[in-house]
Amino acid sequence: MTPRERVLAAINGEKPDRVPFCFWYHFNPDPAAGPDSKMAQLELDFFNRYKPDILKVMHDIDFEPIPKIESIDDWAKLERLDPHAGNFGKQLHTLGAIRAELDPDVPMLATVFGVYHYAELLSEGRLLTHLRADASAVHKGLSALADSLATYAATTVAEGSDGIYYALLGASAAGASRQEYNEQFLGYDRLILHAVDNASMNVLHLHGYNDLYFDLVHSLPASAVCWSDIAGGPSIQEARKIHKGCLMAGIDETQFVNLTRDQIITQGREAIAAAGDSRFILGPGCSIPTDSDPELIEAFRLAVE
Repeated sequence: MTPRERVLAAINGEKPDRVPFCFWYHFNPDPAAGPDSKMAQLELDFFNRYKPDILKVMHDIDFEPIPKIESIDDWAKLERLDPHAGNFGKQLHTLGAIRAELDPDVPMLATVFGVYHYAELLSEGRLLTHLRADASAVHKGLSALADSLATYAATTVAEGSDGIYYALLGASAAGASRQEYNEQFLGYDRLILHAVDNASMNVLHLHGYNDLYFDLVHSLPASAVCWSDIAGGPSIQEARKIHKGCLMAGIDETQFVNLTRDQIITQGREAIAAAGDSRFILGPGCSIPTDSDPELIEAFRLAVE
């Protein structure tokens, strides 16, 4: 099978010739060198070396150089962004450059972070404090953020991505309370994912290591759900009881550089045994360290072959 056929088979509940695998890390290019152009070559070099079944393109460019949110009144100042302008535009250029060089049989996903993540960054951690003081005022800004992200996500698909890797933050005990997330943020995450309904594959990444609200968010519209099963939980067996679609997990990214090649292979094979060889993609729960030994990274392929 081609990588695209293999991944789609896994998503659709068919049995692929082998379990597909995917992994990624941050490249942290020097901004002075032009991150939008350099990132494309870094991603292509990464793919050509390791040949994962999905190229998940990192978004290592800041959201937008706009003023930070210091007071509650500042939320109303957030405006809807043009996906082709500013840093969104730079990332679209990067995605286009990668797609032009990448084998068409290889799926490419654009990374899109959720509203909670950007709201926390822009407010320097004041989001929940402001929200609890004046939810109506904060939602003026959150709505603008969600619309900008939904438009950007849809544009990545329209211009060549096979879908998005949607990094959802806040849905854990380390973020908003369960009730707050359900009432204040879940609708924005659903809005953004619905904007890419036409994509052939979208991955929902549940980010966090402390009591994920897995049962609350797993059913958001996506082709696969990715989370840290070892470092955070739930386990693959527990997740399989909750989510009937495709899972992406299996390798502990938090201890990756401390593992041996054989330990990574064992983790991968144990994950496949737990999940089954259908509706499963082997991957880490989040990005692996950038300085990981190539021999360790190559263990992903050895685990599935």
